[in-house]
Amino acid sequence: MRGTVPVLQPGSFQKQVDLADTSLHAYCFVTAFCAFVVTQTGFAVEHASLEFSRDFCTKDYRNSLIEEATEARKHIDPFTDPVRQSIIIAFLLYGCHIGLGNQRHAYYFLRESTTLYTASALQSQASSAQVDDDDPSLAGKLFWLLVVSERAHAIRRHRPITLQVTPESPQLEDDPLSTPLEDDPIANSSAIGFRCLVNLYSLFDEGFLGQWNGTNATCSIESLVRLEERIQSAVPADLDLPDILMADLRVSQQWLRIMIWQLSTTAGFLSTNPTHECMDFRYPLLIAQDLCFATWKLSRQSMETHGIGLIEKIFEVACTLIDVMACLSAAGLRSSGFKLGPQDYLKHFSTLIHDLPGGRRRFLPLLLTKIGQTLPSMVDPITVHLKLQPSPLAPSSTSEESSISAIAEDAGSTEQPSTELLSETENWMNGNFNYAEMSRIGEKTPEIDEAFLQYSSYFP
Repeated sequence: MRGTVPVLQPGSFQKQVDLADTSLHAYCFVTAFCAFVVTQTGFAVEHASLEFSRDFCTKDYRNSLIEEATEARKHIDPFTDPVRQSIIIAFLLYGCHIGLGNQRHAYYFLRESTTLYTASALQSQASSAQVDDDDPSLAGKLFWLLVVSERAHAIRRHRPITLQVTPESPQLEDDPLSTPLEDDPIANSSAIGFRCLVNLYSLFDEGFLGQWNGTNATCSIESLVRLEERIQSAVPADLDLPDILMADLRVSQQWLRIMIWQLSTTAGFLSTNPTHECMDFRYPLLIAQDLCFATWKLSRQSMETHGIGLIEKIFEVACTLIDVMACLSAAGLRSSGFKLGPQDYLKHFSTLIHDLPGGRRRFLPLLLTKIGQTLPSMVDPITVHLKLQPSPLAPSSTSEESSISAIAEDAGSTEQPSTELLSETENWMNGNFNYAEMSRIGEKTPEIDEAFLQYSSYFP
């Protein structure tokens, strides 16, 4: 986790473990970190070695850690030294509640961590140096970690931001993409990964979020095209890092491209004959293709490490893909020969959401509801692909839809993708496209209660 949560270092954390019996700050810090790891990665579920039932490991153990950290935190003055540790504790609790789906609690702790940072401005940095005396750069990394997290949350939940990037903001190390930082290859890879993550999210400033949240009407095609180009260059195509770092980078990159496309849709910038491909109605098909190819190369464990946040991004890409697929003809949905088609992309995303910890209960019902409401012909192919028992409440398919399902199953959805990509001129660029259906895009994603009501029989 050093690439995505770089404020936690093994040496410094071990010192806190050693102090946990005598220091309330250290005890709260260690407990919050353990709660964060269990909640985000499901480590206790997959690797339980304790003499307890799996049910205890999944719920009771996680909840007891969160409750213990929250209770211990009530007895700590966050403005006493070490202030930086108080900020990290609040951030870890934010991650815990994100993993549990407690959005209001999560936002509270995120705002508390950014407010603590802003209020203190780390003025006690010198007296708090013992917290990270083995790496003085952690103060700067903490600022950028909060920037990345706050902006990702602001985009997901249409929230304002508090942290601004100015010339006075803490600086990261020299660009690790061009200058190796140290002899440790793991540390160097982590620095590169975090730098790329910062490069991605720092592009989304108050100006973009004002447009995204509807508080600022100023927006141009040129600015969004430039933003799209900068997102693609922020994570180079030939970047070679461990899977655990690439998972967060590639999924975040494609998700942010989808967010730009959605803003372009809202602003009315999409066209049948765009000057740039990112302004085309069918551009999400290419984004979905890129995300599929990126995630096919990644190990499952590397994606599990990033928890529910990564699954939510895949889910949002899948929902936009469904909206665009609803505008395509039946022929445009299927694969052609050895080439993959939109159906294959949707099946792959469905598999990821189904298989990654937390996705099956949290997002799969939502995805099935979205498919049932927007693209009912794909309900049967997806449920068959995932080997789910059909629900009596699930939409029934016509004979035509059943034939589509059979064709989809014959398309080799479980095989590795071909290196031959979809041709823009062959399939989606000049294919049959129902532009009237574009009015669907941007409709509200179904609520979780509605999804569970309709598809509850899939999830015993």
